[in-house]
Amino acid sequence: MSKKIIRKISPMAQQAVDHYIEQSLLLNAAFTNDKVIAGRQRAQAIFAQQAFPVSRDEDWKYTKLTGFVQNRFESLSQHSVKLDDLHAFLPPYAVTKVVFVDGWFSEELSDDLSGLPKGVSFESTRDVFEVPGATDQLFRHEDIINKTPFGILNSLLMADGYYLQISANTVLETPIFVLYVQSQANQMATVRNHVVLEENAEMTLVEQFVSLSADESFKGCTNVVTEMDIAKSARMKQILVQQQNHSSYYFNNQFIFQADQSTFNTFYTGLGSLISRHQNHLFMDGEHIENRQNSACLGRGQQTMDSRTNTQHNQVWGKSQQLHKYVLDDSAVGVFNGMIRVDRLAQKTDGQMDNKNLLLSTKAKVDCKPQLEIYADDVKCSHGSATGQINQDQIFYLQARGIRRSKAIEMITQSF
Repeated sequence: MSKKIIRKISPMAQQAVDHYIEQSLLLNAAFTNDKVIAGRQRAQAIFAQQAFPVSRDEDWKYTKLTGFVQNRFESLSQHSVKLDDLHAFLPPYAVTKVVFVDGWFSEELSDDLSGLPKGVSFESTRDVFEVPGATDQLFRHEDIINKTPFGILNSLLMADGYYLQISANTVLETPIFVLYVQSQANQMATVRNHVVLEENAEMTLVEQFVSLSADESFKGCTNVVTEMDIAKSARMKQILVQQQNHSSYYFNNQFIFQADQSTFNTFYTGLGSLISRHQNHLFMDGEHIENRQNSACLGRGQQTMDSRTNTQHNQVWGKSQQLHKYVLDDSAVGVFNGMIRVDRLAQKTDGQMDNKNLLLSTKAKVDCKPQLEIYADDVKCSHGSATGQINQDQIFYLQARGIRRSKAIEMITQSF
């Protein structure tokens, strides 16, 4: 009989665990939906045992959480923000705007969502929580979500987010633009989203994460879990821009489930936060599925930029393509971990993953771990990673033609 391994938790981490469990209990006291309360209670039990990952955990070896654990973020307060505060963040093209402030949906700052086209429905997660029987779909993938440390923390503190459904054969031409705003220091925004594209539906989703203050003393945290169910022949494009201030924390776990002949394209841009970790968990559960997962991260100062993918090819004729690039300056740290797993049933798989990194200083570093795990014998898969310092000869060449050094570095970086 094997002995149960008990995870040792440091006193500092234990204080943080107790703090967030207390926050979860306060949330439960404010809600009446038994299924939501039970979901948080299950997360409380797991979180009390596992706490936060440490550097001994292989998946967190290079992403240090000490500073995060030392903070005691709150998750209950709401704050008033004016529309004028958001103008600098709005895109210059037509969108349907949805705004969250410190993790809470703001009807006042969002567009009139009652005017969405036929076949498109939007509800805040908090409103879904208020409807008996409507919450079942929000817990469909609970076991998978709660296998990730910040998925557990999200389940512990989930309070708002959005539920977006595109009906069969509906093409949503105007992108949905979701703006997540940090307006208060010491606030944790915990967001639980669910996107459903029914058969042959199509949409574009743009998400942006910002802070209203660039002050170093302004520390906030955003922890997002998004589930996406993409049905047969459905098509989805997603763009994410993370530009929170450089003292904040960002954690985002996306769980994407694709059916036959569906297409999913996502692009993540990481610019902000002191510690950021963005991860796609992609399940290709049908035949003739295609997807692209690309990312670009620019790190400066003491930033840690962590981007990860876990792509599961589970059926035949799947095609996945990935390109991930990092540009790192000063003492910034980049972390990339990509896994392509090919099930024995997934013959004719085409899985490609590439990672390229440019270091602008001698103190910047990047840790890369592209992986393939293949159980089928008729596949075309590859992975690669390349890291290098900026080429001094290229800088000299541009300077010799009258271009300032700083501008030369900017040009080389942009071409990369």
